[in-house]
Parts: sequence; C-alpha cells; structure tokens
Amino acid sequence: MTFKNYAGIIGALLVIAGGLSPMLHLPIIGNWNYWDLDTVLASIIYALATLALIASASNKRGLLRFCGWALLLVLAFTFVAVYFKVNNYFSFIPLKKLAAAASRIIHYRWLGWALISSGAIIMIIFSGKNKKLKVD
Repeated sequence: MTFKNYAGIIGALLVIAGGLSPMLHLPIIGNWNYWDLDTVLASIIYALATLALIASASNKRGLLRFCGWALLLVLAFTFVAVYFKVNNYFSFIPLKKLAAAASRIIHYRWLGWALISSGAIIMIIFSGKNKKLKVD
C-alpha cells in the first residue's frame, strides 16, 4: 500500500470520529453528535466513510475523491439545516427577543464539524490522479 492509500484510510477514520464527536450542545439535554442531529444524514455519512475505506484499501482513487466531495456536500447541507433549525427552534415563543435569546443558548461544538471536513479534504487532496508515463 502507498502513502495515498494510508491517507485515504486516515481521512475516512477522521470522518467516522467526527461523526461520533459532539456537534451541538443543548444546555439541559447535553451534547448531540451526528446521529442525534439526523439519522438519515448520519447513515449517509457513515456509508460514505465506509465506502471511502474500501476505496482507499482497494486503490480506487476516483471513488475516494467522489466520497470526499460527497461528504463535503452532505456536511454543508447538514450545517445549513442545523443553522436554520437552531434559529427556528424556539419559534413557538411569541416574543421575538425572548426566542432569539433562547436560541443563543444552543452552542456549536466545532470538533466534530472540523474532523469530518478535514477527513473529507484529506481524501480529496491525497486521491490525486495517477500519472502515467507516456512512451514514445
């Protein structure tokens, strides 16, 4: 196995570790990881990470790059969805200032987000194309 294979495995393991790390902190409830945020998106993330592990072990660079881009896309979608959910979570409170103050008590935990994005970026960067020598 080459360095690119090991880098792909490390990137996939970072994505899995990021999915298990806390991503949001709710004061009374506690920390939420990816699975607590949304089970469907978490299943997609873990399936792509597993596919990336298989792709890096079997030296499929195109599949590894696809998994990296798909992971970044799903992570961006999740971040936007979580942002809107946090800002609208207390919309049932009739006073706008009180609802805004209540939504500010929910905090992002950036470790999980950073691990997933760095793992996906590692997969994209180190899955470079194989350079074929041109024989004349």
